[in-house]
Order: sequence, then C-alpha cells, then structure tokens
Amino acid sequence: MSAEVQAGASQPALKKTLTFWWIYAIAVGAVVGDGIFTFAGYGVKSAGPSMVVNYIVGGVAQLFLMLSFGELVVWKPTSGGPEVWVRELVGWDWGATSSMLFSLGWVLAGGATGLAIGAYTHNFLLHIGIDLQPVDIWISVIAIAWLTIFAYLNVIGVEVAARIQFILVVVLVGIMVLYSILMLPKMSPANFTPFVPNGWMGTFAVFPIACHAFMGASTVLFASEEAKNPVDVSRVLLWSSITFIVVYTSALLAAVGTLSHGEVEKFVESIYVTSALKEYGPLFANVINLAAWIAAATCLLMGTIYQPPRDMYNLSRVGYKVPKWMGYVHPTYKTPTKNIWVIWAISVVFVILGQVAGQTTIYQLLIYQLVWLWCVSWAFTLRAAFNFRKRYPGEAAKLPWKVPFWPFTPIIGGVGIFLCAFAMFQDIYANYGGPITIGFAAAGIIIVGGLKVTTAHIKPDSVR
Repeated sequence: MSAEVQAGASQPALKKTLTFWWIYAIAVGAVVGDGIFTFAGYGVKSAGPSMVVNYIVGGVAQLFLMLSFGELVVWKPTSGGPEVWVRELVGWDWGATSSMLFSLGWVLAGGATGLAIGAYTHNFLLHIGIDLQPVDIWISVIAIAWLTIFAYLNVIGVEVAARIQFILVVVLVGIMVLYSILMLPKMSPANFTPFVPNGWMGTFAVFPIACHAFMGASTVLFASEEAKNPVDVSRVLLWSSITFIVVYTSALLAAVGTLSHGEVEKFVESIYVTSALKEYGPLFANVINLAAWIAAATCLLMGTIYQPPRDMYNLSRVGYKVPKWMGYVHPTYKTPTKNIWVIWAISVVFVILGQVAGQTTIYQLLIYQLVWLWCVSWAFTLRAAFNFRKRYPGEAAKLPWKVPFWPFTPIIGGVGIFLCAFAMFQDIYANYGGPITIGFAAAGIIIVGGLKVTTAHIKPDSVR
C-alpha cells in the first residue's frame, strides 16, 4: 500500500461541493486580481499604448499554458495541485517543491495584495470625506482587517467563500465591461501616439506585468478535489482565460485611449480610476475604485487564503513528514481551518513588513518574486503534462478532456514561461540596477533550492 493511501485512509476528506460557476469565479477572481489595477499603470508608463500588445500576447500564452494542464486535472483530481502529478511523473524531490512554490507565491501576494486592498479602502474613505492619518499605518490596519474577514469566510465553508467570490466576480466583470463601453466614445487617437515610446525592448521589459495580471487561473488546479465534477476545472481553465483576455484587454485599451502618457500614474492610483475621474467625474471614479477593491478581495479570498491551506493539507495526507495538524479538517465545516489561520498570520506579517520597508518597492519586488516562483512551478507541471502523454498514452486517450492541438499548445505555454522570466529580470535590472537584480535572483534560487532540500527531508521514508 502506498504512503498516500495509508495517510489518506485515516484522515477526513474535504467536501466535494464546487460547481462549474464557483470554480469559474475562483479562476477569474484570482486572474484579475490587483495586478490589473495597481500594476497596469506601471506597465503603461513604461511601454505606452503598446502595453495592450503585452496583454494580448501574455493572455494568449497563459491560455495555452492553462489548457496544457487540463488532462492532469481529470487524471488525478487533487487538493495538492502539481504535487501529485510532478511527484509521479517527474520525481518525489520536485513534487512538493512545485506545489510549495505556487503556495509561497500566493503567500507573497497576501502581503502585496493586502497592501493594495488597504490602499483602495483608504482611498475610498478619503473620497467620502474620511481622512485617516497616518496613511501608511491605516492602510496596514485595514489590510489586516480584511485578511481576517476573508480567513473567517474560508474557515466556515468553501461553499460560503466560493459563493461570495462568485458575487464579487460578477460585479467586477460587469463594472469593467461597463467601463469599456462608456469609454469607447471618449477615446482619442492622439493618445495612441507614440505607440511604442521606449522601443519594443521597452515594451518587452514589462511583459511580466501582463503575465502577472493573468496568471492566477491555475489556482483552480488545487480545487479539483473539492469539485463535484473535476472536468469542470479543465473547462474553467479554458473559459476563464477567454474571459480575462477579452474583458481586461478591452478595459486597458479604453484606459490607454482616454489618457495621455503624462496622465498615467505608476502606483499612486489605478489608471482606470484616473481615466474614469477625467471623463465622468468622482462618482464613476469611485465605482472603478470599488472594482479595484473587489479585484484585490477576490485574490485574497480564494487565492491567498484558499490555495496554500489545501497544499498543506495534501502534504499531510500524502504522507510527507509534516506536522500532523496540517492534515486537520474541521468536522463540521470540512475545511483545513488550522492551515487557513497559519496562512492568515503569515500574510499579516508580510503586510507589516511592507508597511515598514516601503509599500511601492516591496509591492513590485514581492509581485516579481511571485512571478518567478510560479514560472518555476509551471515549468515542472508542464513537464509532467508532457511525461503523462508519453508514459500513459492509453489513459490519456480515455480521458473526458483532451489538451487541444497537442503538442503545439504546451510548447507555446512553455515559450510564454521563458519570455516572462527573462523579461522580468530585464525590467528589474533596468529599474533597480545590478546589485538588486543579483540579490533578487539569488533570493529566487535560494527559495527554489531550499524547498527542494526541504522536500528531500520530509518525503516518506518508504521512497528514500
């Protein structure tokens, strides 16, 4: 009997309750995130109107990558995402490493996105006449308050959190579609000139920002065990990708078309809020600010607070030598409650560190470290997808979901991973110089290497 079966036999299971639309809300909410709002201005300031090209190319690359994972999901549904597939198809030492890299990315996002939701809330209060001072302290306090609420919602049931996520996503997408429509008659051709102000290399340098904006959909890989029908997860990987490519590329096009280059803010305010304020006044600007808040909320609710606890639970169930409490599932709520509060606490620490060290710099470097960690995790998951077709062609042929246009689809996804990582380091070097770039790269390598060493030490004795 395998270690996974032995461990899983005595442990309670998560509740199979997620339907297609709830899984869809997890994917779309994790995708749009705060990157669509806070980081978009940085991209447009650097690339000008050609940032729209990054969104299209980055979105399509992410679409092909997400489709490449669809067969693995229905082959072995799991709360551990790539851990199960990489462990069997690549090797034990990289199994937990690949899933923990993804989880660590979401933990980093908890700090960055927490700061963003704190800033959005403070900005909204300021617009209605409530000026909380000092600003930095209040942003952190508000961020921790929202993290606490989202953690509690996850504790009392995945169906509760998913239902709220669905409502938030419907409102968010509706607002952004409305924004694109209302801005259409306001767009000026003059704002698209020059289209490439810093050359195509300048455009390529901020390609990772587009990737970051669209990269959260793979969070649903960890939801397949709680799905009523795991095939729904594969379908969501397709339809959520189409949704964000169309809706958010259109919104960026509208923002670029209504703002001159000099009106674009890097971090202080979302370019969509700036655009809405310019064309329709403070009321509509507050509506867009609400959308930015919702985007950050969906990332925290069913991203940071949802995914890492499932990964921790899976590690315990599979038989890794981790604390027993990581495998605890609440007898009534059927959620990994202890893991949820641990991730909440870590996210709070990152919010505080961000407030102490400086929000703008920490925000960008945290997000770029997330991009790096997820690129590595995806690379191993993509390798597992190739190995699955190679080792188990018979099983692949019988699956109710097939990766379309094989092997073209995963190849394009792999190219997207490489371009994203390469451009990220180029942008860090251009903005922060050699020492910061070297330090950032060293930190990334240490994290990956450290997790691999950790995996080697915690894997079951039976596979050593």
